[in-house]
Amino acid sequence: MDDRPFLLSALVDFPDDCQRIEFTEDLVAQLIDRLRWMGVRRVYWNYYHAGHWEWFKSYKPEGGVIKTLDNLGDPMRVGRRLAHERGLEFFAVIKPYENGISHSHPRAVLAKDGIIGLPGIGGDYHVDPWVLLRPELRVQARRADLPRGLESVPVTRIQLRQKDAAPLRIRPQNLEIWTSGDNNGYRKRDLAFDLSAGIETCPRDVVDIDGNPVSSRGDEVRVLNITGLNLLDPFIAVTTNFEDRAGTFSNTAVEMVRAFGPDDQPLPIVVASHKAIWRPRRDLRTGDLEYDTGLGGAMVRLDVSNSESAFDNVLTGAGDAPDGVIAFARGRNAYLSGSLCEGEPDVRAHWMEWVGDCIAAGVDGLDVRISCHSSWTDSPGIYGFNPPVAAEYERRYGANPDTEPYDPVLLGALRGDLYDRFLRAARARLAAAGLPLHHHIEIESFRPDASPSRTRSRPGNITFHWRRWLRTRLAAETTLFGRAWPPERLLSDAFVQNVLDEASASGVPAHLSLPVKVSGTDGNRLADQIEYTHRSGRLDGYTIYETAALYDRHQRGPDGRLHFLPGLTEPVRARAQKLGLP
Repeated sequence: MDDRPFLLSALVDFPDDCQRIEFTEDLVAQLIDRLRWMGVRRVYWNYYHAGHWEWFKSYKPEGGVIKTLDNLGDPMRVGRRLAHERGLEFFAVIKPYENGISHSHPRAVLAKDGIIGLPGIGGDYHVDPWVLLRPELRVQARRADLPRGLESVPVTRIQLRQKDAAPLRIRPQNLEIWTSGDNNGYRKRDLAFDLSAGIETCPRDVVDIDGNPVSSRGDEVRVLNITGLNLLDPFIAVTTNFEDRAGTFSNTAVEMVRAFGPDDQPLPIVVASHKAIWRPRRDLRTGDLEYDTGLGGAMVRLDVSNSESAFDNVLTGAGDAPDGVIAFARGRNAYLSGSLCEGEPDVRAHWMEWVGDCIAAGVDGLDVRISCHSSWTDSPGIYGFNPPVAAEYERRYGANPDTEPYDPVLLGALRGDLYDRFLRAARARLAAAGLPLHHHIEIESFRPDASPSRTRSRPGNITFHWRRWLRTRLAAETTLFGRAWPPERLLSDAFVQNVLDEASASGVPAHLSLPVKVSGTDGNRLADQIEYTHRSGRLDGYTIYETAALYDRHQRGPDGRLHFLPGLTEPVRARAQKLGLP
């Protein structure tokens, strides 16, 4: 790092701030004032266009979003003005692939609220209006991987797979099969079936949602085969009648269940359990389950109670991952729920409208972040075959990857090239306005050993050319964006060191951005992380991500002001002063 001052920044993701609190301009000023008091000198503000805000208004109509927008108009413009009045830099952050949350609702549930969604296997996706009118521009599945006519193919065998060869306590009298026609309430079926147990060899290395080893290729694993079935129901769930939480039959959701049709042909399926990120309390008796939203790597225990009072949606930890249900539906989703394809010219033009809006808002620069909530799936490798992508691949390599054999490495690089067309156009537009382009490098999802919890947060089957961004100075600064690792782990990691080496050699300032939750509500720990990053000598700044974690975002204090969490922001101020940060 050269003589540039170490910069303390904070990221405002304003829908989180105003989800439950009705913000006024005075409350926004209180937030900006507290950031400046802490030592923050740059504010990053996630950009949302009008259609995004329409989505937030309908998604949480009972919260503070509607009244906040009535009070402020465009929150980003208010935030920019207040930041500039206090001498702070103000950067907009756009997330090109963000267009709604990757979870579906039963169609009847959305219809009751007057919402029209886009159809998926588990229900309808609630997306922003621009995407709703152009669903074909979302990232598209490979046609050769989309099965047809599965609704008329009966399920004749279900196989349940344990992660190891430990003894089973499940007996025929313990298993139950529940079904649903619309994933909106399941009923137990009185079915005759046969159950047999056996040992098979694990065909692949299995990791959980965080990348922790579960089973290794060649391991013996115990299986249960349910035969004598003839099920045409769209949604099929397997449960047990155990009422305790002492079960041991566990595996990741995608590895636990397999379905077979006539002549014992394997059927393509998407899976679900009682786990969900959004609307997390689920009960198959009365509601829906979450299919194909990137939770397939979460550990599930089957031989435990499936009653609502028993499950707690633990995403990791085989020793404490109750669910009591594993469910599946036939097929594959034809599109990612909301993410748009970078190969579509209309999509890149839409993104450029966002860039223009940010420039018009008077920002000091623009940062681009790839991770989002709209690309979550358990099968990322089958997406990214939109017609412009397929046509460019065929022009370069002589084969249509949508229907013919293809090289995934070449396809990923090609899609990265198409994404870079947008970045170059954005930089040119910004440069004409005298503004810089910055870009996030996703240090936990760009790495070759990325965990499923991180790869789901961006489109799969695409290589983002971060080295090219640095070496060509496409971005004037870069942010190393992490989600779970503290600075001590990150700065001892070989991949992160490689990124920092590239940034240093290219003369590109690099900042570290981490969620407040990495340090919890311990302000001293947060201050320690900032100091550790500063003293490493390898980074030019630290971004506190996100501001809504700094205060009680459910309600204001008794005095009507934002109630900042005691002991969280004060140590950051003291440490910034100790370090002599500007």
